[in-house]
Amino acid sequence: MAAVVPSYLAKVTRAKKHLVELDAEIQRYAAQRPYDVSTRVEGKKKPRTVRRLVFTADPADTDIPIITADVIYNLRSSLDHLMSALVAKKDRSSAMFPIYFDGVWEAIVPGENQQRVKERTRWASDIKTLPDAAIAVLQRLQPPEDGWDNTDANLIQLVNRLSNRDRHEKLPTIAPGLLELTVRFKLPDGKRRTKRAPIPPGSVLEDKAQIADIPDGAVDVKIEGVPLVAIDIAHEVRYVPLPAKLDAAARFIEERVIPSLSPFVRGDTG
Repeated sequence: MAAVVPSYLAKVTRAKKHLVELDAEIQRYAAQRPYDVSTRVEGKKKPRTVRRLVFTADPADTDIPIITADVIYNLRSSLDHLMSALVAKKDRSSAMFPIYFDGVWEAIVPGENQQRVKERTRWASDIKTLPDAAIAVLQRLQPPEDGWDNTDANLIQLVNRLSNRDRHEKLPTIAPGLLELTVRFKLPDGKRRTKRAPIPPGSVLEDKAQIADIPDGAVDVKIEGVPLVAIDIAHEVRYVPLPAKLDAAARFIEERVIPSLSPFVRGDTG
């Protein structure tokens, strides 16, 4: 008889299938060229023709938010199923993978806010039946306290935050700008020109931003670019690029989190 695939692995596999769907849906959105050029005269003292990028279609009106939610649900569920396989059988119905903050295992600090006290108490309850080696792994996976960064622990923190948000509202999916931009236009003498607009690595030409370096008198201005689709998280990093960040989270859970904790899975998980 074939071995049964553990549910925490099956959940990651399902999330990866949804990631393929998500990428295809983003490509469909991008293929519509959901952007255009607005042209208007700006400035009172020195009027000039200004051209700006404007998005004409919103990714929130596609299936992107729903597919993204499916990815997030399965990734968070994978972690919870893994935790359930680690704890004592009597605790499985309420087991959740702990994602709190680095140092949550330390003693309560006098005057500490109620949320931190609650999380310290929950941590102690979460790990009470686990071996020390498993606890050490979970400690390494707790996200840092000093803001958002690109550490691996932030990937599962991201999954947790988005999962909590998806429970209550549709994920706020946005197109903050273009990652690449090619501009085509015709000069007054009738000659046509094509040029790549420089966009610094790691940034975008934002919606409503001016499209620079178009000569005065240019007409028939057209643009072609690569839209960035993201989740607005109202955080210092502003948004989460899709599908890249969730793909990284899936790989981290599958390749790092599960292998590091699976040696501690109990044999009575059937």
